[in-house]
Amino acid sequence: MNPNVKRNMVQVRLNDAEMKQFETVKLSLSEKTNAATLRELIRLAPLTEEQSQTQVKHLLKEYDDLDAKISALMWDSSNVTKNLNEIAHAANIAKNNDPTNEDTWNWIIQQLQQAFPTIQQLNQLCNETKSYLKKGLDEIGSA
Repeated sequence: MNPNVKRNMVQVRLNDAEMKQFETVKLSLSEKTNAATLRELIRLAPLTEEQSQTQVKHLLKEYDDLDAKISALMWDSSNVTKNLNEIAHAANIAKNNDPTNEDTWNWIIQQLQQAFPTIQQLNQLCNETKSYLKKGLDEIGSA
């Protein structure tokens, strides 16, 4: 007997809310039929086991860490952009109004020197985030 022959049938009655929820699940799974959706749900059932739940919790923690790093990157890059715009504005004013004003140029140099460590930290965070993402993708690919 061929084990792939579909000779067993499951029927279920759903109220309107349950049917709407089922249709949402079917759409999220990109399935075209109710039968295909049920088969996919059966195939995904092992994800509800304790080991899988532990893995999901670990992934959520990792996501939170990644989210924090990306938020820090965005905040820092916003501040660096603002500071560099202020420095560029001061340089333009100095160039146009008094290009020989030593105090202004010293201030501009000082501000740039203060910005460089933050830019280096941003580069480091970007590299760490890229490595983290690559590692995660490699793990997914090898799973």
